[in-house]
Amino acid sequence: MNFSGVKTFVKKVRDGFLATTDGKKVGVRLMGSFAWMGKELWCATGKSTDKIKQLKKVPFAEYCFAKRAGEHIRIYGRCKVSTSNADKLKLYKAVPLLKKYIEDPKDPEYVVIRMKPHRIRWMKSAALDYKTIKI
Repeated sequence: MNFSGVKTFVKKVRDGFLATTDGKKVGVRLMGSFAWMGKELWCATGKSTDKIKQLKKVPFAEYCFAKRAGEHIRIYGRCKVSTSNADKLKLYKAVPLLKKYIEDPKDPEYVVIRMKPHRIRWMKSAALDYKTIKI
């Protein structure tokens, strides 16, 4: 598995789990509006969500994308919450599903989580051992 394989894996699995914390509470939630922008993983969300409140306190998170058989990829990194209309429009165009939920990409409630991965680990279902993927 290489970085290109990670991108393909995420695209095929489609939904991943995002874990965030504020230092006291941890939240894990299913996320589905992803796109790779170069070496960053971008995701759409609402500005008033708990995950955004947590990322403002602790700007690190981890995504996990898994297949039913157990093979999975964990992506950890620093997150930036972007309210830039240019970023929002770029993700909106890259993820057609967003049109179903967001009428106008300039909506101030719509924000983009931009993760710059620091570490990517992959585990095959039977291996029980993580392999670090070079970014």
